[in-house]
Amino acid sequence: MRTRPGICRRKVRYASEDAALEAAAKAPFPLRPYRCGLCRQYHLTSRTKGMKLPRFEIERRRGLREPAP
Repeated sequence: MRTRPGICRRKVRYASEDAALEAAAKAPFPLRPYRCGLCRQYHLTSRTKGMKLPRFEIERRRGLREPAP
């Protein structure tokens, strides 16, 4: 996936993958970071199909599936 210049300019940029993961963990829906080929920083995307999800998202999804006691 290649980010177009117009999209890159509109997206929030994170200096590190850790900073992007921290922001993604706070979102109410699944996001994952990726390194942009244009600005060389990290952006977030909601496209997760076929991609490796961050650990916090895997744990969040497991928590949703477990029945309440």
